[in-house]
Amino acid sequence: MHNQDQVLLAALLRTAVDAIIVINDRGIMQSVNPATTKLFGYSEDEMVGENVKLLMPTPYREEHDGYLRSYHETGRAKIIGIGREVTGKRKDETTFPMHLAVSEVPLGDKKLFAGIVRDISDLKNAQQQLSEINDQLEQRVRERTSELHATQAELLKAGKLATLGQVAGGIAHEIRNPLNAVRTSAYYLRNAKKLTPEKTSEHLERIDRQVLLIEKVIKALSDFVRLPEPRLSKCNVSELINDIISEVSIADNVRMQNDVASDLPTAMVDPNQISIVFHNLIRNASDAMPQGGTITLASNVIESQIIIEVIDTGVGIGDEHIRRITEPLYSTKAQGMGLGLAVSAAILDKNHGHMEVESQLGVGTTFAVHLPRHFRS
Repeated sequence: MHNQDQVLLAALLRTAVDAIIVINDRGIMQSVNPATTKLFGYSEDEMVGENVKLLMPTPYREEHDGYLRSYHETGRAKIIGIGREVTGKRKDETTFPMHLAVSEVPLGDKKLFAGIVRDISDLKNAQQQLSEINDQLEQRVRERTSELHATQAELLKAGKLATLGQVAGGIAHEIRNPLNAVRTSAYYLRNAKKLTPEKTSEHLERIDRQVLLIEKVIKALSDFVRLPEPRLSKCNVSELINDIISEVSIADNVRMQNDVASDLPTAMVDPNQISIVFHNLIRNASDAMPQGGTITLASNVIESQIIIEVIDTGVGIGDEHIRRITEPLYSTKAQGMGLGLAVSAAILDKNHGHMEVESQLGVGTTFAVHLPRHFRS
């Protein structure tokens, strides 16, 4: 090596930020740079000539002996070219985490090894702090998730109670009148002074009618709860509407106008269930026009949906009612149980469709039924 190269090498070792230690194949330190003495707390004289185990705590001392023994037996240096994390020991016996990278330095017939050491205490502290922060965040997430689940449970409970209140109120409304009629007739039969056979028969028939009416309410609710899953198939919507118009019963003073396109795409729905929806809507439209009027059926196709509109020229629905008309047992009619629209909304939901409504008092109402299209695969 030229003198100039030696000077350059010495300058590099002297100014290197990382500790650089050169040992022979017996583990004896041959040279150390100033960064090494600063890192380990020994002077250069205290290190050079000593075994590098001086800088290692147990069990790294024993591992080092194993590496050297394996090297002498096999000629292979197992840790050459492999950076690894180990623990160093300072002169004051304190230890610290360090990164060690070893390279082999051929020098004539000798073999030397250079180890580059970097103190990674700051890195390990940062990793530890990051780990603690992550643990804290995970704990907070678990706590917030638990709080959220508790809140959701409370909201669900409140929602169920609210729904129960609505249904209970509806049931009470529907059966209160027939129960009052039964009570009145029973009171009369029990207390009448002169009870003729005709009056007895009249009141018994009234009781029977009112009991049947109550059974009808209960059956309708039961059917609503047990609404079956739809049997989806390709449905020709135009033909379905024509069939419904030919079947549905409307008032004599109501006119039906069919503007549904004859070439609509097929829908993927249960035809029998969708038929129930349109029967309900058409009957409701007829009931909304006691003075007569026109029911218009119209159609449109938007992207993946077929839209059928049922338009009446009736009395309309007020804003205070329109948001609740699909609730079970909610009705704006003097007669009826208020299940038709609730059933229709439930059917459409099961058939992956939905219903929208627009209304203006004194002008009329439009129900828009959205059905999913069937696309050929």
